[in-house]
Amino acid sequence: MIQYIKQTFLFIAVLLLAGSCNKDDYKFGSLDTPGKPVLTLTINGKDATHPNGDGTGTIQLNISSEHAYNYKVDFGDGQPSKTSTVNAYTYTYKHTGIKKFTVTVYASGKAGITSTNTVEVEIYRAFTPNPELVSMLTNNGTKRWRVDKDAPGHLGVSGADVFTPAWWAAAPNEKDGLGIYDDIYTFNVNGNVFTHTTHNDLFGKKEYLKDFDPTLTGTGDYTLAGPKAADYTETFGYDGSATEEFITFPVKGHLGLYLGVHKYQVLERTDTHMTLRCVQDPGAWYVKLIAIQ
Repeated sequence: MIQYIKQTFLFIAVLLLAGSCNKDDYKFGSLDTPGKPVLTLTINGKDATHPNGDGTGTIQLNISSEHAYNYKVDFGDGQPSKTSTVNAYTYTYKHTGIKKFTVTVYASGKAGITSTNTVEVEIYRAFTPNPELVSMLTNNGTKRWRVDKDAPGHLGVSGADVFTPAWWAAAPNEKDGLGIYDDIYTFNVNGNVFTHTTHNDLFGKKEYLKDFDPTLTGTGDYTLAGPKAADYTETFGYDGSATEEFITFPVKGHLGLYLGVHKYQVLERTDTHMTLRCVQDPGAWYVKLIAIQ
């Protein structure tokens, strides 16, 4: 009986103790879903003349999302995402040339609830050439070049997957009298101005020489002569990476055979000689140039 009374009093004490304790309130409050992020993206230097920017490759991104506490931004270039409570970013891409990226933003609110949105950007980043390449090409002023017609393989062609003229390599002076050996290519470092002295004839593939004379028909080797093959001037530029160098032209500029291509990889270069390669169906084409006085 005494043991029973003790157990009864203990049970009542536990009930009283439990009744005297208040439950803690662990509510999060209102779990509002962040609003879909509103993205305002500006390309540095973009205007009517430079629709893809000024060449810095830099953008400004501003984000607005109601009830968001932080943001995760993937700039679409394979680099790690940026996560921060700030909603304004300045970002510089690392590519060269013009490239399109998709920027994805995740806006996070309470308890990790997220909303997302994307925006596309097509942006230009200029390549900064090796000063040695600039000096070689322009002499840091003005420098003139011509096809090295006396050298074996001064013109050639191969498959696009090799870097020597395996299919055909021109013998010295093989294309004499066809309007290529008298061409002079002048590079001026001031304003990156390229002048092609043609002496009113151009040699190349007929199907591409239509860029100079739209009335042409047919294909194959061809010398375009007369006013439509007159001297012309335009700009030139550079492109590349840590391991590759290219000379580029925007419109008609070319070196050697005209193949409708305006980007030439520099395979070899010295102060007086360079070997260049461009890619055009059916493969890769080559030209060797020599500096002239």
